[in-house]
Amino acid sequence: NDKRPWRSPLKHIDTFDTLIISTTMTNDTNSRLHNTTTCFPISYGSIAFYLGKDNIHNNPTATHRWTLYVRSPDPTYDLSQSISKVIFQLHPSFPQPTRELTQPPFEVTEMGWGEFEASIRIVWKEEAEERPVLLTHFIKLYPSNAPVATVDPSTYMNTTVPVVSEKYDEVVFTNPKVVFHKQLLDGQQQQSRKNKKKKQLTYPLSHESSVMEHFRTYGDETDVKAMLAAKEFLQKELRSVKDRLIKVDDELEDVKGMLVAASATAAAAASTSDGAVGTKGDTSSSSSAVGAGTVTGKGGASSSKSGKKKKSAAGGASGEQPASKKAKSS
Repeated sequence: NDKRPWRSPLKHIDTFDTLIISTTMTNDTNSRLHNTTTCFPISYGSIAFYLGKDNIHNNPTATHRWTLYVRSPDPTYDLSQSISKVIFQLHPSFPQPTRELTQPPFEVTEMGWGEFEASIRIVWKEEAEERPVLLTHFIKLYPSNAPVATVDPSTYMNTTVPVVSEKYDEVVFTNPKVVFHKQLLDGQQQQSRKNKKKKQLTYPLSHESSVMEHFRTYGDETDVKAMLAAKEFLQKELRSVKDRLIKVDDELEDVKGMLVAASATAAAAASTSDGAVGTKGDTSSSSSAVGAGTVTGKGGASSSKSGKKKKSAAGGASGEQPASKKAKSS
């Protein structure tokens, strides 16, 4: 059970880091640790040297000498404890494009004239029972600010300053086997009790001394500055978002107040309109009643006139009848 406190890989990438949440003690090396996450930092990339104009005249296909590699960011960490082999897959134009290395330093050095993408397969120790890790890397021969390809490289490159293209990454093992977890920890060279110095590696960091001189170093200062800058940026963004939310809330309250006022005004206007419509309806009804009475009166007058006519007609017939009677009697 590793009781070392966890250290952030960003702050202590020069040491092998392991995060132990809780580990069940066991003597069975074939079993897996529970609730355990182990972080394995690696660096991989390429370093290319321009060979110069004279060499190009002698061998036009060999403008650069480059080295493709996998290494540990910690120069004292022993990769042979956990890595079984590394397989480099080069461009098919190279003789034996598949290169398999079983011992560190894990690197391939060649000469060529073109850039291409290579693959790197890291195979772990057999007892680890972990899947291989596949990486891809583009081998760069020219700097990023290089002019067009037709320009002579000797005008902007020299043979002492290489083109370095390196990446830092971390392989995370979740619940590793006990035996593999021990191998990962054993890769960190411990200090000797006698001389209090770290044990030296049994192999060189690189077979190319010029390459080893240009390996990048990973320290705390740059990472801490980057983390502080990121923290400040996040705090600034959070303050800005908070201010915008407060402003939106205030605007929302104003809109709600305007809606309430508009609703009250609309309700009052509707109530006044309904009262005006009711008064007008009563006036119309009275007018209709008066009109009806007038019509009735006219009808009554008409009926009286008709009655008078009928009465006159009846009276005329009565008046003539006696005349007839008189004639008859005559």
